[in-house]
Order: sequence, then C-alpha cells, then structure tokens
Amino acid sequence: MKIILTTIMLGILLPSVAYAEALTLDKVIKDSLQKNTSIYRVQREYADKMADATEAKSLDNPELQIDSDKKKGISGTGYATEFTQPLKLSQISGSRADYADAIAKVADSEQKYAILKVVNETTALYTQVWLLSERKKLYENYADDAEKMKKQVSASAGQGQTSPAASSLFSADAAKLRADAGAVDAQLRQVRTELARLTGQNYQTAEFARPAFAAVPNDTEKLDVFAKSRDNLRSIVKSRVQTAQQRLSVAQQDAALPEISPRLIYSSTPNGQGSNEKSYGVGVALRIPLWNQNDAERKRANAELRQAKSEADLFTGLPQKELIAELQQSASALQIRSDSYFDTILPSYRKSYSLTRNMFRVGQVNALEVWQVREKLLGSENEALDAVAQAINARGALELELGGKLEEIQ
Repeated sequence: MKIILTTIMLGILLPSVAYAEALTLDKVIKDSLQKNTSIYRVQREYADKMADATEAKSLDNPELQIDSDKKKGISGTGYATEFTQPLKLSQISGSRADYADAIAKVADSEQKYAILKVVNETTALYTQVWLLSERKKLYENYADDAEKMKKQVSASAGQGQTSPAASSLFSADAAKLRADAGAVDAQLRQVRTELARLTGQNYQTAEFARPAFAAVPNDTEKLDVFAKSRDNLRSIVKSRVQTAQQRLSVAQQDAALPEISPRLIYSSTPNGQGSNEKSYGVGVALRIPLWNQNDAERKRANAELRQAKSEADLFTGLPQKELIAELQQSASALQIRSDSYFDTILPSYRKSYSLTRNMFRVGQVNALEVWQVREKLLGSENEALDAVAQAINARGALELELGGKLEEIQ
C-alpha cells in the first residue's frame, strides 16, 4: 500500500548517521517512520478506509441462471439462460461513486495528518532524551566543579582567608548534584527506552545533538494560506461531515425505491422437427422495501453525521486565522527566548562565573559570592534546556494546526 510521505518527513532520505557521531533528529525520525507501530496502524486504517470506498462503489455480483429441460415425446434437450444484474438507486444516480470518492479523500487526509503527528511525537521524545542527557552532564560537571571549589575554599580557610562554612556549602552541593545526576539518569533511561520502542533502534550509546530548526515565519497571512492548502484537523473534520452527508444520502436513496435488477433471457427449445425454437427477452425484478427500508444503515449514517457535526461545531468559535496567529506568536517568542539563552545569556553568565572564580583566587571576592554566581549560572543552564523543550512543543502545536512542517513553507 502506498503511503504519501511528502516533505513532512524531514530529512528521512538522508544517509544514516553513524552513532559514533552526534545522532540527529532527522535520523531518528527516519527510524521512527520505518519502524513505529503507529505507522502500521496508519497503514491499516488507510487500507480499511480504501476498502470501504471500494465496497461502496462496487456493483453487486450478477446472477446467471441456466435451466435445462426435456419434453416428453420430443427428442433433444432445451435450455433457458437468465442473466440478472442488481442495481441500487444510489448506484444509478452516482451517489455511491461520490460517497466512495469522499471516503478516499478523508482517508488520504487522515493518513497525512497521522504521519505528521508521528513525526512530532518522535521530535518531542528526541528532545526529552537530549534534554535529560544534557542535564545529566550538566549536574556531573557542576559536581566536579563544586569539589574543586571545595578544595580551594578549604585551602583558603586553612590560611584564615575565608570561613570554613563555605567549604561545607560546596561539599554539600557536590553531593546534591551527584544525586540529582543519578535521578536524571533514571529518567533518561525511561525516556530513551520509550524512544527505542517507538523507532525499533537502540540509542543507549548514542550522543544526541541539540534540535535545530529554521525560524518561525512572521507572516501569518502566508501561514493561513498554507493551512488552507494542507490536511489539518480542521479540514479533516469538514471532510468527515461531507462524507457522512454522502453516506446518509446513499442510505436514504436506497430506502426510497425498490432495488432494480434488469434481466436478459434466452431460451432454446426443441420443436420435435429436428430444430430448436429460440427466443429472447428482457425483464426486470424489483426488491420491494416493504419490511426493511434500509433502517439499520440509515441509523448508522445519522449517528455518524451527528458525531461529525459535533466535532465541526468545536471549530465554529475558533477562526483559523486568529488561532494560527496566536500559535505563531507563541512559537516565535519561545524560539527567540531559547536562542537567546544559547547565543547571549549563557555565554555572559559563564564568562561572569569564570571571572568571579579568578577573582576568588586572588582574594578579591569571597567564596559565598562565587557560590551565588554559580547558582545563578546553574539555574540559567537548566532554564535554557527547558526553553528548548518549550519552543519545540509550541512549534509542534502550530504545525499540527497548519497540517504541515514549517520548513515546507516557501
């Protein structure tokens, strides 16, 4: 079965990246789209919908009846052939063909949207693994740094240059950070296992690279135009309403008039004079909707239409353009914040901490001031990691509303 994987599968056709290098998001998405059980569920659901479309537009099989007879006292055997093709009113009117096309359209749209969700789900898990890996290394590095500071502070305290209490402060920090690193490692193992199940790959020894994306477009008009051309949840719900209406129309048409079965008749009968008398004819059989007026199918079609309309009503008070603008502003602001941490904020804090440590060595600041600057830096490092996750989540919400990846927008 063919699955349309367009450009929402970012970079899946790129060569595989060796795990000795940093493992990219593109590589993990490629693994996910090849092995993810959700993809196979998408395939099955698509196949089921296409089977429904085929069934909806297929004619019932014709019936061929052949009878033979032999008259008493006349040599030779005669036979009669009758060919019957059942036809429903919805087949004659073309409503069934329209319904089949509507089913296929919804199936195609749902498939594309489901694949986009798989890509975003994989991206979110990848980001969690990267974040926890970075946080674990962060705590381990700062634990090492705290132990180094403890030794320096102890030496200063021995010379009467600083309080012995500062040594205990850095000692406690080192122990706490090692414990925190162990807790983060436990979380990392769980999330990494979840990602492994999603992709069918073992990433235990892989180094994850920081996810990087193009800037969020500022032109909301362009985003709105893009969304109108894509298969997003809003357009899918609209198509489901149309499909349900088509189904109900088919059910009502088939209940209104009898099922018509045109018949072709041919017979050949011996006449007792060494030859056969041949006859031809046409007829029609009608299946009268007397006891069953397609009641069960009409009830199912009505229920499907009510559900589809209730889903569509949820979007009535949410204009698409305004919703896209809100999500765009959120994604843009959070991405700018994330980039600011790594481009400006963290380099400045790191430089400040390095200078403060150097000042401590020459006796220009005390140990408590070093500790305060380091705490500020550590908090900012954690905030930077969280900022990446928040930016990616906001970006994913915008992409689901649009029905495609931002990288596809020209």
